[in-house]
Amino acid sequence: MKSNKRCVLGGLVSLIFLIGVVSCQEPSAIDNNADSTYKIAVVMPDLGNNNWQNTVKMAIDNLEEAQYSLTNKLRIEVEWIDENAPELSNQFTRIANDDSYVAMIGPYHSSSAYQAAVAFNKAEIKKPLILPVATSTEFQRVFADKDFIWNLTESDLTQCEILLTEAKLNGKKEVSLIVADTDYGKTYIDWFAFQASEIGLKVNDVCIYSTHSELRQFIERVLSGKTSDMQIIFTPEETADLIVLDNELKKYLDSHPLSSLPSIFCSDTLNSSELEGKSLNFIYEGLSPTANPNSGFINHYHSKFSQNPKNGEAQLYDAVMMVYYGLVSSLSSGDSLNASMLKILNRQGKADLKWLPGDIASVLLALEQGDASKLSGVSGDWTFDSKTHTTILNTTYAHWIFRDGKYYTIEYISTDGGQRTISTLQTWDEQTRNNQYFDENQRDFTYAEYKGNWAVVIGASDTWANYRHQADAIAMYQILKSQGYPDDRIIMIMEDNIAFDSNNLYQGIIRVEPDGENIYRDVNVDYHLSDLTISDLNDILTGHSSERVPVALESCQNDNIVIFWCGHGNFGRLAWGSNASISSFQFKEILTEMHEAKKYRKIFIAMDACYSGSIAEECLGIPGVLFMTSANSLETSKADMKDETMGIWLSNGFTRGFRTTIADTPDITIRDLYYKLVQTTVGSHVSVYNTESFGNLYHSGMNEFLRYTE
Repeated sequence: MKSNKRCVLGGLVSLIFLIGVVSCQEPSAIDNNADSTYKIAVVMPDLGNNNWQNTVKMAIDNLEEAQYSLTNKLRIEVEWIDENAPELSNQFTRIANDDSYVAMIGPYHSSSAYQAAVAFNKAEIKKPLILPVATSTEFQRVFADKDFIWNLTESDLTQCEILLTEAKLNGKKEVSLIVADTDYGKTYIDWFAFQASEIGLKVNDVCIYSTHSELRQFIERVLSGKTSDMQIIFTPEETADLIVLDNELKKYLDSHPLSSLPSIFCSDTLNSSELEGKSLNFIYEGLSPTANPNSGFINHYHSKFSQNPKNGEAQLYDAVMMVYYGLVSSLSSGDSLNASMLKILNRQGKADLKWLPGDIASVLLALEQGDASKLSGVSGDWTFDSKTHTTILNTTYAHWIFRDGKYYTIEYISTDGGQRTISTLQTWDEQTRNNQYFDENQRDFTYAEYKGNWAVVIGASDTWANYRHQADAIAMYQILKSQGYPDDRIIMIMEDNIAFDSNNLYQGIIRVEPDGENIYRDVNVDYHLSDLTISDLNDILTGHSSERVPVALESCQNDNIVIFWCGHGNFGRLAWGSNASISSFQFKEILTEMHEAKKYRKIFIAMDACYSGSIAEECLGIPGVLFMTSANSLETSKADMKDETMGIWLSNGFTRGFRTTIADTPDITIRDLYYKLVQTTVGSHVSVYNTESFGNLYHSGMNEFLRYTE
């Protein structure tokens, strides 16, 4: 769910539905005193809204009514915590280390969930942390190995897919994204362009905003470039952002016909009680996770509370049920609560949907006797990822429209299309693999006689958190050395500050794979990143050595040059350490000067950075230069290998595939290298640029650049 930036004055609200004495959780098991009471914390925002309390009370009431057949009756005491209260992280630490709590449900937002997961991971006893709708893909990825975390909604990777699929099914050919620059928005920023391309949609624009002023500017930009075949995907930070959008659309219609207004599809942020009763100028539609429509939960909820559940109530209901089922199983088996949940939630087979008191009673009795079948909840089948178990594998989404201050559900959508839901897989059957195709008959250019090689390796990050960029640079350096390159033909630029960083648990060791070999050996670093300006880089690449930059390319028109660049990027710009950057235009100027000064025969540039395709696009037409980038101009590149002990990414996906491929087959053709990397790079489209000014890729081999010759 969206990140939670607001810090609204609020306090700790305690609502106790079932009264009893709180018993303590032991490290190995739950105390099995008859009629015991167990305490859980529930962390949700907007506690003034009764939806959360109504949902939890309904779950507890159903459980209270259903447990008549149990030998040991259980009671749950709920402590409500306002997610918008200040110093929330202190509350998480307190709950994680207080044995009177057996579990925590929530928080709602992914940014808060991250804080909670850190606090719970530090605690000596790992009690269950159950997250109804914390859907950040990065959050779920980072904590995938923690067996005490339970995500009851698939990540926003799935929601992004469905939003784009709906655009495709509606006959749209082009899409634009307007997205908040938050933890919640990061999934869309990272995956939107990639998924759109795979479905076969053209991406017109990706607009990332931080303020309402930026949002207004981007809305104007997207509308100015819209076509009749375009859909706007809007993933805001908060409901107030929709008001800004609504006002800007009204301004647009002051000078344009209504028929020219593009359709807009919204993410789940905008299914909120905050918008109910507000009359906006336009009709909006979107998605939000909901209950399995076959469960009857939605109708039951409406009959009790005279409104439909909004965004996450079904998952909250299921979270309470999971804790309760785990407690009953723990009392029977003697296992800890989390171990009991692992056991009962990872059962195989077909799940029976039982959530009303009469049905729950049979489940509780079976759990007490240790022979329950696979369980299910109102949100869907409780099937979790078999490797990590932490994330549920299927989510049902309500496709809603918002009109005249009310929400109306028009259909239900899931990835599998089961139980009265529409499948998203039909559009993926039409997906384009988006591979580039190269002309086998493209003419070759006449180049000067080939005599020698040079290499430039740049790890463009300087902090511990970006370990992978320097590690990948070192790995490429070692590949070059293994191919015969002497140090005086490699210009190595990196900060060189991670091997002995205080965070490095393996002092003096750098790896690109967990338990891999130490690649930090005999590395000759020519320049530290922080010692160089972009002007210095220009001098190095164009061969203008000086007292300030004594080592520079001494190449000539008979030399091939390979440049490897790994770091952060944005559209049209590459990061240079923490405080500087180089623009695509500056990069083009450097290459143009190198061409005019006859500093190379051919240049091959491998660039691993987000939006790296935008740098290559600027440099089209420069003779003899070929780019192979980890991502196109609208995509982010993805980290790949992680050291779980240090919690740090060791390598990027593109670079891992690149270095392993050329290590195995250094004479591979560039065309075959491209197709190999397409298969091994996940989450972005490896792209090749400037073939028209370079030559036939079937005839060009990487040995021209990687096997040292002089």
